[in-house]
Amino acid sequence: MKNITSKSINILSILAMTFFAIPKLLGKPTSVAGFKQFEKVIPLDAEFFMIFTGISELSMAILILYFAITHKIKVGMFAYAFLLITMITALGLEFIARPEPKMVLVIIAIVLVIFSVYQLLTLKNKIVV
Repeated sequence: MKNITSKSINILSILAMTFFAIPKLLGKPTSVAGFKQFEKVIPLDAEFFMIFTGISELSMAILILYFAITHKIKVGMFAYAFLLITMITALGLEFIARPEPKMVLVIIAIVLVIFSVYQLLTLKNKIVV
């Protein structure tokens, strides 16, 4: 059962990260508008931050895909730690930088945090001491 859960989490995480990375990398108007809101709070250029975030999300998807194929524990731990930190940061930005947080994004980020914690705990138990 844990194997099915882990594989499902890998697939959903890859799909979510890819789904959110592509509009940022393509400069879609919705993404640009969202990052313009962040620019008011974070002293970074909105376009730079959007592209950086898109590359990070796509990198996470690729890392998780690599982990799903190779089953290398260290890669999985790095990928899911990266996802966890990114989602905690995303939650912070939603509540600090936006005038009104988008609840759909908050829920997705919370689900991805739960996925990350589950995967990290599962991988930690697989490490041979």
